[in-house]
Amino acid sequence: MSLGKRWLVPALIVGAALASYHYRRRDLGRLLENLRRYSAPNATLYDAVTAPLLGGFFTRAATDLAELAPWARVLEVGSGPGRLAIKLAELAPDIQVTGVDITPEMVEKANSLATNSGVADRVEFRVGDVASLPFPDASFDVVVSTFSLHHWPNPAKGLEEIYRVLRPGGVARVYDVVGWIGRFEQGGASIAELAEDSPFGERGAYTQTYTQSITTRLGPIPLVYRVELFRREQQSSARTSEDERPPSQR
Repeated sequence: MSLGKRWLVPALIVGAALASYHYRRRDLGRLLENLRRYSAPNATLYDAVTAPLLGGFFTRAATDLAELAPWARVLEVGSGPGRLAIKLAELAPDIQVTGVDITPEMVEKANSLATNSGVADRVEFRVGDVASLPFPDASFDVVVSTFSLHHWPNPAKGLEEIYRVLRPGGVARVYDVVGWIGRFEQGGASIAELAEDSPFGERGAYTQTYTQSITTRLGPIPLVYRVELFRREQQSSARTSEDERPPSQR
């Protein structure tokens, strides 16, 4: 995941307004440099700015996940300050959640929040990169990611890794800004193209639906999508379709 492009456009606007109000002009350059480098002060500021903006969204997403798999082992990719993972643990007491984020300061912030929220026994956060997830194969029942995919330097590798750590029958839910916003910020293939070319497209299945915008709409135009990616159960070795039988037996 990219460190410098994590902010949603609305968060950038609100953050800039807060910064101009609370900091003198001569300190603004230092603040912006901290944000660009994603240093420790940014984890706190990022959480302060985005928590009010994304709180309702995280509640809805966590509620959906809790209903989907109330006893699951869940991995959150790009967990940031940990708001979604902690909300999920609060809603589903039998769920175990692991969050990974590329930024150590975010991981520290998230673990502190989990402790303060009383869910640290079921929620942990680790430093990790979606392109090389630090987990064995088939470790999780569910993987979730929010507003992260369009920042990944190699989205195809990220989806490959998510597929790898999902158990057969598992599901990944990826929420992100719609294509025109993602292309404006970083460019690259659409989620449909990425899914088709990933192991999910080759050996799994995916469906794409759009969710309600978490900030504002441009008229009827949605701003946020949700994609579901399924790792199918392993196929039986006794399959007998015509295409899979030796030519001599067709």
